[in-house]
Amino acid sequence: MGKFIIRRMAQGILVIIAAMAAIFLALFAIGDPFSSSGDKVVPPDTQALLRGKFGLDKPLPLQFVIYLKNMFTGDLGIDYDQRRQVSSMLGEALPHTIRLALVAIVLDVLIGVIAGIIAAVWRYSFWDVLITILTTLSLGIPVFVLGLSLRATVTGHFFFPAVPRSAFGEEPFWLAEVILPALALAVIDAAFVARLMRGSMLEVLRAVYIRTARAKGLSERKVIGRHALRNSVIPVATYMGIGLGTLLGGAIITETIFLYPGVGLLLFKSIQNNNNPVIMAITAFGVIVFVALSLLVDILYAYLDPRIRLS
Repeated sequence: MGKFIIRRMAQGILVIIAAMAAIFLALFAIGDPFSSSGDKVVPPDTQALLRGKFGLDKPLPLQFVIYLKNMFTGDLGIDYDQRRQVSSMLGEALPHTIRLALVAIVLDVLIGVIAGIIAAVWRYSFWDVLITILTTLSLGIPVFVLGLSLRATVTGHFFFPAVPRSAFGEEPFWLAEVILPALALAVIDAAFVARLMRGSMLEVLRAVYIRTARAKGLSERKVIGRHALRNSVIPVATYMGIGLGTLLGGAIITETIFLYPGVGLLLFKSIQNNNNPVIMAITAFGVIVFVALSLLVDILYAYLDPRIRLS
């Protein structure tokens, strides 16, 4: 198990460095954020001063090495617009995104896993057909359509009281402001989880050890709960780990629709303003979180199935 973890960690570090190098090259080597463009005219002396202030006058490989060194010390640079520390801006937005991601994942698990189990255990029943139809329809709905529909039809009705959109830490964070975007994120993922859980459960229920457990006289509840569920949930755990990493990196479309003050909305505003240090910090953070959670999922996967860590 130890060799398996070390091997996966080494692979994860290589992926992080390669991804960050690609992102850095795309942001800082292609185009100059301080050059004159359109109606914006920047004098050459000012351009040179700004490049020197933000370290863009050094060779590109040296810039990348300096960025990596600063990142490991917690220094993510200074944004171009407000001259604020990027780490401070990310620190303000991250708690909101974590809250949104956790609520969405809980909804995914509750809805998707339970629906998948019901559809598999009562295969070809009314419930199986209903879940199949609903999940197929849900998978075909774009997240922005669902988000706009929820925002237009639910906010202000008796389901949730109308609440003011809170700014970055200026007002209390109302529960409805978390539930609506989390629901928009969870519906499509829950549909996929339900389909994935159904297929995995059906495959496990046909296994020899399940027939053996039934032949020994175990009740159907024990067969499903103790034997079938553990192995059926492995693909779901993999998907949910990757999904959580993606959500923590910022659900840019959903957060923008609901004006949710998280990492996704911060990334959207930074892209609009060509604020490269913030874009670099958020994308690098998303890659690190994604790789770290994928590593944890691999370890959980190996724990649930010993054959994997021997491969």
